[in-house]
Amino acid sequence: MSATRIISVQPENPDPEKIADAAALLRDGKLVAFPTETVYGLAAVISDEIAVGRLWQVKQRPEDKKCTICLSQPLQAERFPVRIPPLGYRLIERFWPGPLTLVFPATDQAGSYGFRMPNHPVAILLLRRVGMPVYAPSANISGKPAPLSAADVLRDLNGKIAAVIDAGPSPLKVSSTVCAVQGQGYEILRAGLITAPMIDAVQAQKNILFVCTGNSCRSPMAEGIMRQLLGEGNPARVYSAGIAAFDGMPATDKAVEAMQRQQIDISGHRSRRLTADMLRRADYIFVMEERHRRYVLQLDAGAAPRVFLPAEFAFGPQARADIPDPIGGGYEVYRDVAGELRRIITAIVEKIR
Repeated sequence: MSATRIISVQPENPDPEKIADAAALLRDGKLVAFPTETVYGLAAVISDEIAVGRLWQVKQRPEDKKCTICLSQPLQAERFPVRIPPLGYRLIERFWPGPLTLVFPATDQAGSYGFRMPNHPVAILLLRRVGMPVYAPSANISGKPAPLSAADVLRDLNGKIAAVIDAGPSPLKVSSTVCAVQGQGYEILRAGLITAPMIDAVQAQKNILFVCTGNSCRSPMAEGIMRQLLGEGNPARVYSAGIAAFDGMPATDKAVEAMQRQQIDISGHRSRRLTADMLRRADYIFVMEERHRRYVLQLDAGAAPRVFLPAEFAFGPQARADIPDPIGGGYEVYRDVAGELRRIITAIVEKIR
């Protein structure tokens, strides 16, 4: 291979035509080094087996050592055979694009996959122009210091790769934090600028979802009670939805009245139909009836470990029972359902705090 081509661009305002040239090289099976906010990476389109093999060869990387997959959009990770837990979605929302590589368990034989969305104008534009994810380890020979500039890349890889996009030094000058996420827990595999206390703060922000039929009485009442019992300082996100809800409908008058007796205002509630995305992001999914559980699992079978009847979660499997639907009943029926919800949710709060 001839000397590596140097494509010089402005870091904050890269020339789109030059980035398009680099993207074309990648789509043609070539290797291209590019800047990120942490260090320079070396890209190969993941669907090109020859390019990927060349990437491992050039880096002199052990065959069993995995590479980070760089994305141009956060939810591209869902296209891979991985299980992204609710904590993973919260970390994506909080830190992407940015210096955090997230490793999720695979649903195939790969074991796990690691993903990152760089926060650098050149990297973002390049990935968008390529139009598909790329493998992107650091642009150096394995075991050598990570490159912080195009000159660093060329010291190791000149003549071995097609091009390097030179946008000056990497701003952060330290590799990304690598964090493996499984269930509600995590493990930092490589330290970086995103620290354990920062991840802990996101971990504390549990998502709690209540599900009923129309999202007009039981689930909004449960949502209101949970918010009140958790208190204003609690970071949890509490929300509700219905399996057959019409979006934008208010809570029933009797549900509003029953909640007013508990000093809770749900008059501003508007119904939402349950979606698979809501389920994927919820740490706890409380359904009012067993039939709601069945519907939830049809939308997202992976949610099974996180779906509970409220009494089942609060008091154990022996207490499993539906919360009766008050629709069609008088105010006393709503009052009694609200009281039962309060009794059960009080016990739930003691467990999840």
